[in-house]
Amino acid sequence: MSPIRYLFVGLFAAYTGLMAANPVFPPLARDLGLAEWQAGLIISVAALSLALSSPFWGARSERYGRRSVFVLGLIGFGLALGVFAAMTHLGLAGVVVGIPLLILLILSRSALGALMGAAAVAGQAWVADTTTAETRSAGMATLGAANGLGLVAGPAVATALVGFGLLAPLYAGAALVVAVGLVMAWRMPSSAPPAPPETAVRLRPWDGRVAPFLLIGLVAVVAIVLLQITIGFFFIDRFGLTSTDAARVSGIAFFAVGIVLVATQGVLVRRMAWSPRTLIGAGLPVMTAGMALLVGAGAPWVVVVAFVVMGVGAGLIFPGYMAGATLAVGPQEQGAIAGLNVAANGVGAVIGPLLGAGLYELAPALPYQACLVLLAALTVFGWLHPRIRQAQGAAAATVPAGDD
Repeated sequence: MSPIRYLFVGLFAAYTGLMAANPVFPPLARDLGLAEWQAGLIISVAALSLALSSPFWGARSERYGRRSVFVLGLIGFGLALGVFAAMTHLGLAGVVVGIPLLILLILSRSALGALMGAAAVAGQAWVADTTTAETRSAGMATLGAANGLGLVAGPAVATALVGFGLLAPLYAGAALVVAVGLVMAWRMPSSAPPAPPETAVRLRPWDGRVAPFLLIGLVAVVAIVLLQITIGFFFIDRFGLTSTDAARVSGIAFFAVGIVLVATQGVLVRRMAWSPRTLIGAGLPVMTAGMALLVGAGAPWVVVVAFVVMGVGAGLIFPGYMAGATLAVGPQEQGAIAGLNVAANGVGAVIGPLLGAGLYELAPALPYQACLVLLAALTVFGWLHPRIRQAQGAAAATVPAGDD
């Protein structure tokens, strides 16, 4: 089996474990007596941990090798998820309560976020090492398909196991990821030899070669996470649905998005072999059109259709911006750019909930209207920026650093 297929299996297991835990966390938070802001803090701090640790893991993957960091990230992520489940278990049993419980949940969730970053960063860097300019987008799309498939499988696992208790999906997800990580440690082929320490490269997010791609990834993640946080409330407030019906329709929407992401990245992008410029140039207006459809939605089914359209756009944007960024730098900078790519996702996951909740309190439609404006502006930016217009393939990497 090729290294990319191992990466797909490992990341699919990790995303499945994470997505199996996410649906049961809100009711668990209620049972633990946590306030909504405390539950939000736990999730936001984990996203911040992912963002802050990703450049570190990029450098470690250069020094110790992609395989070592990837396997460490998988096993560590599974163990951290198990610790998070155990801390939650102690809280439900009344062994730890109040502020000490909150601190333990924040620490364990932060470790989970940081170690997830190790696997994601090493996976992206490994793809960059083993693909050509022509196949880079397809390779990145394979990793994106693992995310999309996990988005589908995780909630399905949670639904199947929740009858055994709310903690069952957490423990099962932890066991799955640790088991897959151990198999990877045993069977996964070696990556390229680690680079000598003296060749380590530091890459700044404002470097002109990569900053436009990172901005596109960050804004796209902000829009997606904002939707995840607020859409349940939107179904209740805009259409008068009950909480149960809102949860059901939200689940349908996210399930559809997962299927679309898998189909777009795992089939369309891999077969069409489009350049990063083409993927970004096509994905941004599609995602913008989906957001416009949501803003004007007059029925819940229209929102579901809007989600599907945005899923197609996101399925094009993410492999495009990741491939474009990796092609814009040299071979010795692949670990560094992988770290920045994942960090941009983490920062977006921090901003999205804060922006969404803040704007929603002002007016239910305001978060989506703001995203529509952002995505429309980003579409123009993506079409006109010279760095993105040059992202055709290997030629992009030959442009001198700082030349915009």
